Amino acid sequence: MGKKKIKHLGKKRRRNKSIGRFIQKIIILLGTLVSLLTFIYLDKHIKELYKGVNVEESPIKFYIDMADEIGNKEVQLSWKELMAIDMVRYEDDLTNIKKKDVIDIGKKFIKSEVNEQGNKIKKVRSFEKVIDEVGFDDKQKKLAKKHLEELKGVCLAQNTLKNQDEKSKFIKIVSELSYENYEKYKILPSITVGQSILESSWGESDLSKNSNNIFGVKADTSWNGNVVEVNTSENYDDKIVAKFRKYDSIKDSINDHGKFLTENKRYEESGLFTATHYTTQAQALEDAGYATKKNEDGELIYADILIDLIKKYNLQLLDREVQEIKQ
Repeated sequence: MGKKKIKHLGKKRRRNKSIGRFIQKIIILLGTLVSLLTFIYLDKHIKELYKGVNVEESPIKFYIDMADEIGNKEVQLSWKELMAIDMVRYEDDLTNIKKKDVIDIGKKFIKSEVNEQGNKIKKVRSFEKVIDEVGFDDKQKKLAKKHLEELKGVCLAQNTLKNQDEKSKFIKIVSELSYENYEKYKILPSITVGQSILESSWGESDLSKNSNNIFGVKADTSWNGNVVEVNTSENYDDKIVAKFRKYDSIKDSINDHGKFLTENKRYEESGLFTATHYTTQAQALEDAGYATKKNEDGELIYADILIDLIKKYNLQLLDREVQEIKQ
């Protein structure tokens, strides 16, 4: 090998080593930066967990958000049960609630089980079981149950709720039928009831009154039953005439709703049937194209509207019932 070639190879090795050291420094620098950012985030998160929060102005929203956060989109907790326990622990003073305390109690409600298919799933333990474990004496247990009873009719929409009796009646009718829909098709009761309210305007739409179609299911080529034509709005301001399915009863509408979703593969592909939380099922419906409703900016808004409605009327608590451990 010639001297010039050896000299060239030496320079090449030194250059490669220099590049290697530079890359190593960059990696170390990036690692340090990531570690610093992670530390800042965790420090902020920990401080928020232990910091006192005044929730007296909006306790319902706080506990709804906490119930969803603790459930981690896997299982539905009751915000009322969390709040009833805290009203005892904090002696009715909700001016210094700590998120860490709420999370610790909330976790006591969650238990893992193995279903018939051998899959590990999350279930909800009963209120009585949890208050037995939090160190309450008999007087405190009685008080917690009293607070829970007092919260029975409380919801976010309570102050603006018009025609409350009629709306409560509609929720009761659909919710009672929604449990069978859940057992058969795994559509959460909150989604069934929420969609029925949204699509039928609380059972007051012409389509609902004249055809018992409370979900706005269209009469596509797979439908062999009766049909009705209705003026409808597809997007922000589009108006069209479309054919919809006609049913003999609300029960038939609910049954066909589950069947319709199951038979259309796009809903399975969007993750509708594997979702176990109302927020993820609502998003799956939007992703699959159940509705194409958009705002004036052209953004899809069906999932957001459905989620907000479910929260306003405590419909997520229906999911809490079907996910509770059967004693």
